[in-house]
Amino acid sequence: MNLNLPPIEHRRIKSINSHMEELHSSLNNIYELMVDKEYAPLRSEINSLTKKLKRVGESITHEV
Repeated sequence: MNLNLPPIEHRRIKSINSHMEELHSSLNNIYELMVDKEYAPLRSEINSLTKKLKRVGESITHEV
């Protein structure tokens, strides 16, 4: 990564990394819940992931 980025770009990348970490964590939880056949919390986690992905989609719509 270019260390000479303006501060606003550093904040943007930090935000992207935070969102990606949250999405990865949710996917890991979904995997574990599926393996353990914990279907009630699985449904909740899938709904949560769907909302997170929708927010990411909406945020990039403003950028395009």
